[in-house]
Amino acid sequence: MTHALSRRALLRGAPGFVGGLSLAGLPRFAAGQATGPASGPPSGQRAAAGVPARPAIRLAGNENPYGPGPAARAAIAAATGDSWKYPIMEEMAFKAQIAEREGLSPRHVLIGDGSSEILHIAALLAATAPGEVLTATPTFDLVAVQARAAGATVRELPLDAQMRFDLPALRAAVTPQTRLIYVCNPNNPTGTMVSGAALRTFIAALPPDITVLVDEAYLELSADMATESMAPLVHGGANVIVARTFSKLHGLAGLRIGYALARPDLIERMTRLKLTSVSSLGLAAAAASYGDMEFQAASRSHIAEGVALTTAVLDELKRPYAPTRGNFVFFDTGGPAREFIGAMRGQGFSLGRPFPPYDSWCRVSMGTVEQMAAFAAALRGHFG
Repeated sequence: MTHALSRRALLRGAPGFVGGLSLAGLPRFAAGQATGPASGPPSGQRAAAGVPARPAIRLAGNENPYGPGPAARAAIAAATGDSWKYPIMEEMAFKAQIAEREGLSPRHVLIGDGSSEILHIAALLAATAPGEVLTATPTFDLVAVQARAAGATVRELPLDAQMRFDLPALRAAVTPQTRLIYVCNPNNPTGTMVSGAALRTFIAALPPDITVLVDEAYLELSADMATESMAPLVHGGANVIVARTFSKLHGLAGLRIGYALARPDLIERMTRLKLTSVSSLGLAAAAASYGDMEFQAASRSHIAEGVALTTAVLDELKRPYAPTRGNFVFFDTGGPAREFIGAMRGQGFSLGRPFPPYDSWCRVSMGTVEQMAAFAAALRGHFG
C-alpha cells in the first residue's frame, strides 16, 4: 500500500514515533490509512462496488519512504515564489557548498538531474573515446544500457562468490580499448560492498587513461562513508568520477538531484554533454538537506531498523540473504523469483523484477518500519 501525502503534509511533516525514535518533521500517513495488508483486500483483487482498490505497498524502488526532512520541506516552500527564475546562482552556491565539505573547489563538482544523469554522461564519454566499458552483472544497468546505445562495447563480468564486484577479474579483463570501468559500491541489487581500501588499490593499479566511475548512491546510508568513499582520490588527481544522489538517504528521488566529484578537466568534458538543467525546487531542497545532519541521522536509523527487521525474519525462516549496505535486502526465495514476486503482489506488496542470473533471488526495498513489519508477517505466511 502506498501512503498518499497531501501537499501540505509533504511540506510541513508531522510528529510521531516509530520504534522508539522520534519522527518529528517526517511525513505522516494520510488520515484513515493503515500500514499493512490488513487494511483491505490484496492488490489485484476486485474491490467492492464504489470502493477504490487499495494500491500495493511500494517496496521496489529503493526510495526513502520517510521523504524529505523538515529543512528540505521548508526550503521547497520558501523557494516556490522564486521558481520563475532560472536557478543559476543557486546552482553555483550549491556547488560551493559541496566543494567546501569535500575540501575541493567548485570546479570539481557537477550537479546533475539525479545521479542518473551523471552515469549517462560518463557512458557517453566512454562511447565518444571510442572504447569499451567494463562492469559487473547484476548491477545498476544504466551505464551499460547507455554506453551500448551510444556505440560503445560493454563487457559485464559476474559478481564474485560474495556477490560483490570481482575486482581481480575486472583488472584481468582490461584491454587497450578499455575506457571506463563502472563500479556500483554498495552494489544494487545485492547491497554488497567492496572495501574502500580494496577499491583504492584496484584503481591505483589501472592504466592512467582508464576512467573509473564509482557510484556511491547508497554509501551515505553507512556511518563509515568518509573512510569508504573514493572522493579522496579526486584530491590526488586520479582518473575517477564519484557519483552521488539525493534520492536515497535524503528522500528526494522525485526532485532529481545528484552530483559528481572529479578532476576539473573531467568535469568540463562532462558539462559539455549535459542534457538537462536542474530545478530550483530540487536545488533548494538538496542544499537544505545537505546541511540537515539531524534528519540524515534519523533517516539512516529508521532505514537500518527496517533492514534489521527484515533480516531477522529471514534468519527466522532460514532464507539466505546477502549482507546489505543499501536500503534494500537481496534474498533467496527458494524458487522462481517471478512466482514469489507474484505471490507477494497478491498480498499487497510491489517488489519489482528479478535480477538474472540470480533467478531465485528477490530484492525488497525498505518501506517504513510498519510496512516492513507487515511484509515480515507476509513472509511468515508464505514460507511458514
